[in-house]
Amino acid sequence: MSIPTTPPSGFRDFLPEQVALRHDSIETISRVYRSFGFQPIATAAVEDLQVLLGKGGGENEKLIFKLLKRGEALDRAQAEKAELADLGLRFDLTLPLARYYSKHGSLLPHPFKAFHLGPVWRAERAQKGRYREFTQCDVDIIGADSWGAEVEVIGAICAVFEALGVAHPTVLLNDRALIYAVLDKAGVAPEQRTAACVILDKLDKVERGRVFADLEAAVGAAPAKVLETLLMSETPDRAALRAAAPDAVAGLERIQAALKAGSKHPDRFVIFPSLMRGFDYYTGPVFEFRHPSLSGSLGGGGRYDRLTANFGGQPVPACGGSIGFERLMLILEEEGRRAAGHAPDAVVTVFSDDLRERSLAVAAALRAKGLSADVFPGAAKLKHQFKYADQKKAAYALVIGPDEAERGAVQVKTLASGEESAMSLDEAVAKIAARA
Repeated sequence: MSIPTTPPSGFRDFLPEQVALRHDSIETISRVYRSFGFQPIATAAVEDLQVLLGKGGGENEKLIFKLLKRGEALDRAQAEKAELADLGLRFDLTLPLARYYSKHGSLLPHPFKAFHLGPVWRAERAQKGRYREFTQCDVDIIGADSWGAEVEVIGAICAVFEALGVAHPTVLLNDRALIYAVLDKAGVAPEQRTAACVILDKLDKVERGRVFADLEAAVGAAPAKVLETLLMSETPDRAALRAAAPDAVAGLERIQAALKAGSKHPDRFVIFPSLMRGFDYYTGPVFEFRHPSLSGSLGGGGRYDRLTANFGGQPVPACGGSIGFERLMLILEEEGRRAAGHAPDAVVTVFSDDLRERSLAVAAALRAKGLSADVFPGAAKLKHQFKYADQKKAAYALVIGPDEAERGAVQVKTLASGEESAMSLDEAVAKIAARA
């Protein structure tokens, strides 16, 4: 039986140009987050299961990749028919951040503005734009209970999209307090809240009639009718919502006004009362980014003021958001984006083993001037080395044969035109730097 060469379902390999685009995008995201005063952190890919379970992760807690105990601990668990796993791969970056802050908070500024980039894993069904291993790009403020935190987080993420040249998404705004107030007004019992929210969260995926039918079955006909009027309408009655939850609506309007005032696209910030967001740990405003080319969201987040209390400390106000990096990459790749500078400026050919040191010296001179130079690593005829340079999408190929080595010269071939000319090393460096 042959060994498979494709990765497991939901996992991927990336070609060099894809990796270059991903790295460039990550660098842009990091630069923008830093420009807003956020500091980078890093956490372990693996967490104790007790960190991941029972913290409000909702359905994602059922999708944890669990890791078996090791050695004698595994043997003992098997013999006792006990839990075989004690660790799990993180399924998001928010729970690890809460654990991190609970551990290191005394060493950090207060409030703490953090950004956290890295892979996460969920054992779910793979589909386009949805994988079992994917990258998240989180930005969070811990220790600030002001609505200014939401504005700062949303503003930083919008600035990333602008820096990457992505069309400004629509930013949907809601508040868990508004949702719960409407559920209370509709007569939904507290124990039915979660079920009602899960059903309403399907509005962008399931036909509205089906959502209403599911609500009727879950909470009853009369409550479902109120929820349809206040939460499912495409033009919600703002006065009715304000009457149900005046503080929450006022807070959302304040956030919306601040975002509009600082944006070139003020029409893209919309109060959207049916927005749920899936995690149970959200406690206040929630938000989501919608892009016209995607059926799902391009990112989202919200306020989670009680999450740190799960780690034995006091509840600390917190707000954060995340970019759906894989979906962002889909947009960039479908637009034909390429990473800048992913190809070497020049490929330095090797005429013969006797002249390899000269080729290495020429490459070192190019690199000393800030240029990238790829020395052909094998032994082959020049035509094969020129083909290699084309495959690497280099702008130039350099040849140092016996004559050039004796004269201290370099033969420079412009690959786009095929033109060749001999010149000094200094002239070659200047030509390549100027793309002449």
